[in-house]
Amino acid sequence: MVRGVKLTPVRLFAFLLLASLVVVCPLPAADHGRLRVTANHRFMEYADGTPFFYLGDTAWMLLSRLNRDEAARYLTNRAAKGFTVIQAVVLAPGGGLTVPNANGDLPLVAQDLTQPNEAYFKHVDAVVAKAADLGLVMGLLPAWGSYWKQGGKEPGIFTPAKARSYGAFLGRRYRDQPVIWILGGDQDVASAEDRAVVDSLAAGLREGDGGAHLITYHPRGPGLSSDSLADAAWLDFNMVQSSHGAHDHDNGLFMEHDYALTPPKPTLDGEPRYEQMPVGFYFSEVDRARPLRRL
Repeated sequence: MVRGVKLTPVRLFAFLLLASLVVVCPLPAADHGRLRVTANHRFMEYADGTPFFYLGDTAWMLLSRLNRDEAARYLTNRAAKGFTVIQAVVLAPGGGLTVPNANGDLPLVAQDLTQPNEAYFKHVDAVVAKAADLGLVMGLLPAWGSYWKQGGKEPGIFTPAKARSYGAFLGRRYRDQPVIWILGGDQDVASAEDRAVVDSLAAGLREGDGGAHLITYHPRGPGLSSDSLADAAWLDFNMVQSSHGAHDHDNGLFMEHDYALTPPKPTLDGEPRYEQMPVGFYFSEVDRARPLRRL
């Protein structure tokens, strides 16, 4: 796809400049205004011009597995470590529609996107608000990709109409919170049907929050959101997933690819291989016997 692309000195400098632009904001995000893309379309900043560095942690099932105290402990830990974004899924993988959260609540009534369960979303409200108090931005995935992907392994609960309704609900509910919307959820747009659902979800989010929040897309790895969505007007910045498939994957090639696109947009790796995660998720007997270090 981008194999063999040569990094020019100018583009390499620009990429390294972005990677080195770490700004720790001592004030809550709300005090800087909303996030936006800079005028040159290469970086992100707050409305008051304060640069924003996206240093994210993937806590996919934060909203569905932890109670309020556990979530607060985790968020406090991550804020103290300098993270700026916490990526979590509203309709989480691993039984997110059928296994109740830590409070005993399911996210939807009868697995219907037009019937969100108020008790479940009050818990999401509390976690999002706690993150905001700590100066963190929530990177919220409305749903893991297996729920909207046509022919996916999970129950197919999305249609374009229901996707728009659900997106509008989320947009209205979190309009005034520091949030980045992350569509996708480890799946690629591979058909016109897929694209219709994703476009409708984005349209619903824009309808609900009035364009208050940035939107990106988390692709299946290794992959790039720009492969199928470079023309999407709602895609504010590109995201890649360098993923867990190889020891020698060159993230710079993905950055080089996205940097050269028109129109220009910021780009970042939304999911590199995790610490202590074997390539291809393959655990040897030695790996299985080794205790995992708590971060």
